[in-house]
This record gives sequence, C-alpha cells and structure tokens, in this order.
Amino acid sequence: MTELGEQVLPKARLIADTVYELSNEAQTMMSSPMGKLTISAPRALSQDLLAPLLAEFLNRYPNIKLDLRASNRFQNLAEDNIDFAFRLGPLVDSSLIAMKLSKVTYVLAAHKDAVSDELDHPSQLLELPCIRAHIEGYILPWQFAKAGERYEINSEPAMLCDDFIVARTMTISGYGVSLLPASLYRERKMQDLKILLPDWIEQDKSLFMVYQDRVNLPQKSKLFIEFIKEKQSWIESILCPSDIS
Repeated sequence: MTELGEQVLPKARLIADTVYELSNEAQTMMSSPMGKLTISAPRALSQDLLAPLLAEFLNRYPNIKLDLRASNRFQNLAEDNIDFAFRLGPLVDSSLIAMKLSKVTYVLAAHKDAVSDELDHPSQLLELPCIRAHIEGYILPWQFAKAGERYEINSEPAMLCDDFIVARTMTISGYGVSLLPASLYRERKMQDLKILLPDWIEQDKSLFMVYQDRVNLPQKSKLFIEFIKEKQSWIESILCPSDIS
C-alpha cells in the first residue's frame, strides 16, 4: 500500500463505519418509529375526543413521544413548531393541508329548572341569560334556521367563555343557556339538562386536522395520519352522534 493509501485508509474506514451506523439507525427507526409529535387542539376537544385516541396511539407506538398543547388560542403551525392541529372549520388558511374528519353537531342546552317553558322561536333566547363562546375575543354567533326562516343571535351575552366544558358546568349548575357540542351534552344528558329548539339549530362546523407538508413527512407523521384515518368513523360517532336526546 502506498503512503497516501495508508493515510487515507483510516479516514475511509471511519466514513464507512459512520455510513453503516447511520444505515442501522435508519433501519431501526423504520422498524420502530420514534421521535416527538407536537399537536394542538382546543381544550374541550382534547379532553373529550383526543385523550383516548392519543393513549391508544402511544400504546401502539411506544417510542413516539407526544406534546399535546390543549389551548383555545389560535396557534401558527410554523411559528409554534406544531406538527398537527385539530381545528373547527370552515378554515381560512388555504396554505395548510386539511383532512376533514367529521361534522360537529351542536345542541342548545339548559338546566330543566332554569327554563321551565318550551321555546318556540330563537328570539325568546333574548329574554334568557346565555353563555356564549368566543375565540380570542371574537364572539361566535348563534345561527338558527327552520322552514326557510333564518335567525342569528349576536347580542351581548350574560357570560362569555372560551371553554365549552366550563360553559357546560355552568349550565349543569343551573345557570343560563349554552350552545354545546353534542358530544359534551350526551356525556351529561342524565344530569338534568334538556335540549331547546332542536329543530332550529344550524351550526355549520366541521373538525379538520391540518398540517403543513405532504411530501417530506417523517414516518412518525405518516403513522399518525394513518391512525387518525383509521379512527375516523369513531370520531364521527362522537362528534355527530345519532342518539343525542
């Protein structure tokens, strides 16, 4: 072997060993996916829907770590380093890839002792204390429709709240009327709550999972997408139940 060869050989072996180690690491990651996924979702959705799903995902892929940011604050995926966000639509950011998961059914709920008479028209809600949801200051309107008539409530409510679970607890406690996702109502339907104006509710909302990149997704992200697709029927059964009352 030449003098040059003797000088180059150790470095060449080091490079070969490094390539071999990297190849082994890549094979290990392919067979046993690992890494961290950061997920953003509203608080009520995190508790009511995502918690059992994420538990099952982690049991299936124990080497993947999750960072769930349960917040009602709108978060920017790029700026906040978020892999997936669960959002209620319609969506405004068309630059993101959006997977529609389910329609979201809502009910207008009150404690049976708080509203003694049955309501015939949404205008009667103006005479009752209402608990309205807001997102970072924007008050979500209550929209109603029946037999061609449309009605919308935008008046200032007795209480503003950015968390559906808090609104539900207030309603169970006997105060006011709140518009709740049907999944939250069904969970507590035996606790003296009743539905108001069931034929009038018209809330055009759907749940989406959004993410940034379709091409260069790591395996952990691909597995999460496939897992959510696998669970889509279950998600629909929770968010759009057929047995509300």
